[in-house]
Amino acid sequence: MRLLVLPPKDLAGLHHERDPSVGCIACHGGHGTRMRMAVRAVAALDTLKFLAGAYREPTHMKLPLRDAECRPCHTPILRRPGATGGEAPTFAAEAETEGRAGTSYHAIREHDTVRVACVRCHGAHTTDSDAASRFISKTVVVPVCQECHKDM
Repeated sequence: MRLLVLPPKDLAGLHHERDPSVGCIACHGGHGTRMRMAVRAVAALDTLKFLAGAYREPTHMKLPLRDAECRPCHTPILRRPGATGGEAPTFAAEAETEGRAGTSYHAIREHDTVRVACVRCHGAHTTDSDAASRFISKTVVVPVCQECHKDM
């Protein structure tokens, strides 16, 4: 049996495409044996559903995903160079570290003290967006922004 390889439809797929060793456990690994076993069980069931043509993307996360799971690979966005552990994150260096425009959310200094979980905007399994927009869905992000920016 030969599997057809399609372009990634979500952030999780993009991570796996760029590094095939990145699977569900890389982000949903949590801490401890119990959580790792839960992740493997959900992944196995989802794989069987996918192969049977019955898989549907969940509307909410079955497994927790905290910012701590994003930090090992995405620290340049979360902390300015030379910052110590006790300092608040500074996102202004994001334009240099990730090559994005200095007007993105992470590059605006006023957002340094705002605490928004990564997955509130970067839905790992969002399918109504694309890789070019880093899988950020406007239908998800705009309400998050409106929590502070009432005039949007």
